[in-house]
Amino acid sequence: MNRLTSALPRGRVWNIVGLLLALLIFFVSLELLGDGFQLLGEDAAEALLATTRNPITGVFTGILATTLLQSSSTTTSMTVALVAAGAIDTAAAIPVMLGANIGTSVTNTIVALGHIRNHEEFVRAFKGAMVLDFFNIIAVLIFLPLELTTNILSWSATQLTNAVVGMGGTELFDPLGFIVDPIAELIVNLTGETGWLVLIIAIALLYLGLRSLVKALKAILNDDLKEKIKKYLFKTPWQAMLFGLVITVAVQSSSITTSVIIPLIALAVVATMQALPYFLGANIGTSTTALLAGLALAGNGDAESIAALNVAWVHMIFDIYAIILLFPIHKIRHIPVWLAERAAEFVAQGRAVAVAYVALVFYLIPFGLIWTTQDLEVAQFYEPTVPQEVQELQTAQDNEAESSEEVQDALGGSNGNSSESESDTEP
Repeated sequence: MNRLTSALPRGRVWNIVGLLLALLIFFVSLELLGDGFQLLGEDAAEALLATTRNPITGVFTGILATTLLQSSSTTTSMTVALVAAGAIDTAAAIPVMLGANIGTSVTNTIVALGHIRNHEEFVRAFKGAMVLDFFNIIAVLIFLPLELTTNILSWSATQLTNAVVGMGGTELFDPLGFIVDPIAELIVNLTGETGWLVLIIAIALLYLGLRSLVKALKAILNDDLKEKIKKYLFKTPWQAMLFGLVITVAVQSSSITTSVIIPLIALAVVATMQALPYFLGANIGTSTTALLAGLALAGNGDAESIAALNVAWVHMIFDIYAIILLFPIHKIRHIPVWLAERAAEFVAQGRAVAVAYVALVFYLIPFGLIWTTQDLEVAQFYEPTVPQEVQELQTAQDNEAESSEEVQDALGGSNGNSSESESDTEP
């Protein structure tokens, strides 16, 4: 890429062409990264989701599934589909949706690792990558207990579900996917859909694309353009939040819309506090994918599909409530930034520490906690608020299960009696 860049004519136009090529390579690498993890881990992720047993395990299941699939949209859409299929119920699905929000910044963190050769850039990039995670962790620590005790999320979701049942869903046009998906699909097919090989290519392209992107940005970003970015995109928190929301809805991937800002944070064009509302807007934007899937499923009106829509609404409502509660208060919204700064200072000690941090926080700890908490009897009292159709279905299923147990007990008793009669008749 260095030779290619030096061979091109100098000038602003060619700098822009180089930026677009770097962005294309960068986006293709992110798509391949998700494809590679899905080839290796999609079955494992689906099995994880289907065996969620309590709210604590559910949260960490959502984190691990999202890191395996490299996409919170995929995790939440898969959860919605499993609810619609009757594989898991609403009580098991809601904690998974909350956990998916925490796992979604793993792609940002991997992108931040690309700046590890420049200490100052890496510290800024890593701080920007982790600020959304800390915000989401704080939000889950607040809203999971609230939901378990008050049903605040499921009650709100049920009101919205009742209002839109039968409306039907649609599929948004994804202009970025229209360009990137065929290239990524071609590369995946050339590898014979070998997950580890796709990941190697993805990481190589990510490194190439990120280095080229940073160089192109440095060549293009003069003081005037930096001021325009701050003025028109990040002037106010609500402006930045709307920008993140709109872009994420358009490309249907928060991983892409948040990762592309990391180089700007690394180059000190955008401050972490300015990027936080943009990330939060992307949070809301990514929940539209599962919501559209839920709307499409609920169009037939059966109870399982209505339950799926209800779970999809929970994801969006959680993001909105978290912003309303945590973001407007100045001191509270600085907490995730402060935590991200401390994490960046720790991780910036060396490459081994940075890689170990990502592996530990996003993979090993969630897996370990899933394994150690899956048999705990936690929050057995939890019964989320659900639409009437779903409640009737659950009641019917409970009655059917009780009837089945009674029949089995009766058969077991009769078999025991017949055995005693046979033994009595023996000489």
